[in-house]
Amino acid sequence: MIIKIIENIESGLKSFFLNDVIFYINDKVIKKGKIINASIKDFFIIFKIEVQKGGIKTFEVPYPFNINYKNNEIVFDYKINSLVDGDAFKFCKAKNFKTKKMSKFYDCELIIRKNNE
Repeated sequence: MIIKIIENIESGLKSFFLNDVIFYINDKVIKKGKIINASIKDFFIIFKIEVQKGGIKTFEVPYPFNINYKNNEIVFDYKINSLVDGDAFKFCKAKNFKTKKMSKFYDCELIIRKNNE
């Protein structure tokens, strides 16, 4: 199953390599640049991004619960409802789970969109 997820992510990202992209969370830009490379290690997808100021930055994102592909964008879904697959009981338990530090990926969507400027 994990192999299929990895192959799905890799095939979906192929058209985004060497293109200028913008990473959004909740309609807020968190990264911009050209995707040079993407690799998968442990539970993270590691992007190598060439930024406008010059140089290459590393940006790590955890595996999403669900992935949606569109023409010029990929949506990594980190919403709790996607994790529990609509089960109300599991949703309440997951929502009430207390963590010491809240991740920026908690209960949101990361959108990777090609920049067509």
